Amino acid sequence: MQLAALRHRTESEDSFVVDPSHVRVRFHSAKNDVKKVIVHYCDNYLPLEQAKTCEMEKIGVGQCEDHWGITLEAPYHRLKYTFEVIGSDGTSVVVGDRAISSDVDKAIMEDGSYFKVPYCHEIDMVKTPEWVKHTVWYQIFPERFANGDKSNDPQGVKAWNPEDHPGREDFYGGDLQGVLDHLDYLKKLGVNGLYFCPIFKASSNHKYDTIDYLQVDPAFGDKDLFAKVVNEAHARGMKIMLDAVFNHLGDQSMQWQDVVKNGPSSRFASWFHINEYPVEPYRDPLKGEGSPKFDTFAFEKHMPKLNTANPEVQDFLLEIATYWVKYFDIDAWRLDVANEVDHHFWKKFHKAVTDIKSDFYIVGEVWHSAQPWLNGDEFTGVMNYPYTLQIEDHFFKHKLSAQELTSRLTDQLMKYRDATNAAMMNMLDSHDTARILTVANGDQDLALQALAF
Repeated sequence: MQLAALRHRTESEDSFVVDPSHVRVRFHSAKNDVKKVIVHYCDNYLPLEQAKTCEMEKIGVGQCEDHWGITLEAPYHRLKYTFEVIGSDGTSVVVGDRAISSDVDKAIMEDGSYFKVPYCHEIDMVKTPEWVKHTVWYQIFPERFANGDKSNDPQGVKAWNPEDHPGREDFYGGDLQGVLDHLDYLKKLGVNGLYFCPIFKASSNHKYDTIDYLQVDPAFGDKDLFAKVVNEAHARGMKIMLDAVFNHLGDQSMQWQDVVKNGPSSRFASWFHINEYPVEPYRDPLKGEGSPKFDTFAFEKHMPKLNTANPEVQDFLLEIATYWVKYFDIDAWRLDVANEVDHHFWKKFHKAVTDIKSDFYIVGEVWHSAQPWLNGDEFTGVMNYPYTLQIEDHFFKHKLSAQELTSRLTDQLMKYRDATNAAMMNMLDSHDTARILTVANGDQDLALQALAF
């Protein structure tokens, strides 16, 4: 038996409270290496002679591991447990909290062999909103969805032409009135959640370079119109998610322009990560110009990075986060570049919005394994690219066989608690990826097959 492959970790995706009297436990072993896993368990304060035994179920096979699972009863809201592992070669060991022991009978009678759940605190449970598990999101890039009010069109708006290939800088006049006009169409599609890319005042068509978070971009409409969109969507059973760009500000914002003008004397200088004054002109490492004078999103000079460790910045962003929940009744925030903002801030953010709405949905943009953000006190879920891009690799790019796909997806599911997996944002395309039909080379049947999967 491959002892080095035997693993389990308490208070994690391997051991989590599902209600005050039950704990879900997972165990992992090398693929095809273990015949059986038996759990010995009882209350922390009962003698081990009263421990119960139960055989674990093999719940999945990954690339290199077999995954085992079981839900254990904890009638007194406490639990201790250890694993008796029987190898395919006939050997047996106990995998405990302190060590792996080959003396099975002795180990299962020693308290030090047992992992502990000290108490099943409901407040510490990872909970995800029930409504999220039944939501079909429709992503709206407001500038490109529908032009419902030509009176607010920015200069140079292009006429919509199905044969046209939109450029990165092009404007087409999409707005909130266009969304309002099509709510019945969206409901007919089966949509019950609207995910908006940024709607706040900004210079670009994509609006990720925010100028003012408390103002709807005039090209999209105004707050009254947005309130109407929310109310009409809610009346149709649809939830509303807005895009929070809290990693950075736009360079045309009042705060950054004050830094440009006043340098280190600016009252906003500590709001950003500034390496050198004056902050202009920008130096781009991608062009061989040397180190940037200030930190940005990627090397995008129009998006100076906010210092979210600064209490003033925290107060500023938390006021924005709660404003749109309190006064417009939004149901969710999608967090742009969420992995580049500190955990300390996201914990404050989580408390601020869930204090207003306990079933509020928080989804972070994280393109890699996201366990640190998904322990119940930061995000509800993330944009699940590590999961969904592998589906594309099988159906569209033919990089993975069906068996390789399912083993990889199984491993991905083991990274998170069950409640978290049920609340991830799974999409086969977004504003940051090629459209699904493009990746499927125009094959609609293939695109639908992948969506069905």
